[in-house]
Amino acid sequence: MTKSNQDGGDDERTRLRPSPAPEDDGRTKIHDETIARAAKPALQAQDVTVGKTLHRSPAPSPPLSAGTQINLTQGSVVKERFVIESLLGRGGMGIVFAAIDKRKQEARDPNPSIAIKILNADFRSHPDALIALQREARKAQTLAHPNVVTVFDFDRDGSTVFMTMERLRGNSLDTMVRDARGRGIGRAAALPIVRGMAEGLAYAHRKGIIHSDLKPGNLFVTEDGTTKILDFGISRALPSASAEQDVFDAGSLGAYSEAYATPEMIEGVDPHPSDDVYALGLIAYELFTGKHPYERRSALQARDAGLTPLAPKDLTRREWRVLQRALAFDRSVRPADAAEFLKLFFGVTRLQKSLLASVCVLALLSGFLWYRNYQAAGPAVPFAQLPAATQEQFKSLMTEGDNEWRFYLKDHNLVVLYDAIDQYADAYKLHPRNRNATRALQRAADAFLEATKGKPEQQAVAEALAAKSDYLAKYAPLEAVKSANP
Repeated sequence: MTKSNQDGGDDERTRLRPSPAPEDDGRTKIHDETIARAAKPALQAQDVTVGKTLHRSPAPSPPLSAGTQINLTQGSVVKERFVIESLLGRGGMGIVFAAIDKRKQEARDPNPSIAIKILNADFRSHPDALIALQREARKAQTLAHPNVVTVFDFDRDGSTVFMTMERLRGNSLDTMVRDARGRGIGRAAALPIVRGMAEGLAYAHRKGIIHSDLKPGNLFVTEDGTTKILDFGISRALPSASAEQDVFDAGSLGAYSEAYATPEMIEGVDPHPSDDVYALGLIAYELFTGKHPYERRSALQARDAGLTPLAPKDLTRREWRVLQRALAFDRSVRPADAAEFLKLFFGVTRLQKSLLASVCVLALLSGFLWYRNYQAAGPAVPFAQLPAATQEQFKSLMTEGDNEWRFYLKDHNLVVLYDAIDQYADAYKLHPRNRNATRALQRAADAFLEATKGKPEQQAVAEALAAKSDYLAKYAPLEAVKSANP
C-alpha cells in the first residue's frame, strides 16, 4: 500500500516557544498526544471508497462548533462541507486528514478528494496560532509552483481552525530517509528529489519567502516522482521583499527543528534564504549517504565538537564542494539562496549547452535582419533614458517572467505560464514597445494558444490574455481566436 503521510513526520518535531510564563524561559517541543488520542479512531479506519461510503448517509456527526472538543472520526463533517475519511499524518502545527469536498462532489468533479489540516490542541493554545496558520495559507497560496503543495483555502468552523490543500499520494520523505538509513537511496533516485527541493525553494526565495523549517517531514514525493514542499507555517518574509508590512512575524513563535536549523536560527538571528540552503544540504547528504552529516546534532553542538562530514561516494568533486558550502556553519560561506545552489550544484546540462550553441548559430544567421528590425521599430523613449528606479523594476519583472517561463517549459503548468504573462505585461506597461517585453509576450501568448488548441475554452483564454496588455490586445493570433465563431 502506498504511504500517504502528508504532514510533518516524526523525524524531528518543530520546536515552538510557548506562551510566556514566569517559570519557563526555554524552548519546548510541541506535544500532540491529546489530539492524537482524539483522532485515534481515524487511524483504525481503512481508506474510504467514494463510490460506496460517501453516497450513503454516515452516522450522525454534526459539524464542529465553538466550544466542542476536536474529535474527528471517519464521517465527521467540518464546515458542513468536508467529510473526514482518514488520518494522513501530524506535524508541528496540526494534523492532516483525507477528506471529501462535498461541493466538488456536487459539481461532479472527478477528484473531490482533498487534504484538510486542523490546528492541533497545543498549537491552538499559543496566542499567535490562528495568525500563524492563516499566514501559512496565504503564503502558500502565493507559491504556484510544481514543487510546492497547492493550498486552497483557510477557514474556521467555530473553534476549529483549518486549511485545505491538494491531496498528495506517494511517500513522505522522512519515511524514505528512515527506510534508507545507513545506505542512502542512490544517486539516480536522489538527484531528482534534490533538484525538486531546490527549485521549489528557489521559487519561494524569489517571492521573498523563507521556509525556515525545511526537514524530511516537510517534504513529500508523489507517485509520479514530483517533490513537494509542505508546511510554510513558520515561513518568514525577506525584510525587503515587499512593500507590504505584516504586524505578525512568524519568527516570534521561536519555531525550528533543531537537527536542521542553522546556528543563526538557533541564536535568533534574522532569517536568510541561506538558512533553507543549509537544511537542503543536510537533507541531500542524508539521501546520498543514509546518514545525517552531523549525527543529528544541532548546528551549535556539531560546530563545537568540530564535526566534519565525509564526502559521499556518489558525488563528483564539484558537487561535493557545493554541498560542503551548503553545510557550512557560517552563513557567509553557504550559497546565498536556492537559485545559487541550483546553478552551482547542477551546473549547465548538455541539453542547455546544445540549446545555447543553437541559439548562437541562429543569432549569427539572423543578425542582420534582427538589427534592421531593431532600428525600424521600438519604444518612443530609449530604455537608458528611463529613471533608474523604473529600469530596475522593469529588469526585475522580466527576470521573474523568464523564471516562470522556464518552469513552464519544464512542467507545462498553465498557472505558471499565466504568472509569466502577468510579469511580462507589467514590464511592458513600464516601457511600452520594449522589444524584450514584446517578444516575451508573443512567446507566452503563442504557448497558451498552442496548449488550448482545439479546446472550447480557447476563446475565453484569448480574451483574458488580450485584456492583460495593450500589446496583446492587438496581437494578431489572439485577434483571430477572439473573432472566430464559438
